[in-house]
Amino acid sequence: MLVAGGLTGCGEENLERADFNAYFYHPDNNREEFLGLVTGLSACQRAASARAASLKMSRSTGWSYICCKKTSSSSCESKHK
Repeated sequence: MLVAGGLTGCGEENLERADFNAYFYHPDNNREEFLGLVTGLSACQRAASARAASLKMSRSTGWSYICCKKTSSSSCESKHK
């Protein structure tokens, strides 16, 4: 039986346990919209997808998102997608 490990990056703690500030970028004017603080990179990705769906935007419309890893010393220690 093969057991896969958690999602990690460059020796960082498990990204599914980390807190992220989620940001959505509108395709028409690249306006940044703060979606909130979420736990886990996949939760951040889901928040962005849900926002796009609520605006009836497909991925082909050019919307984007950034997940900023939040730490005790930084609101955006590293950016992820």
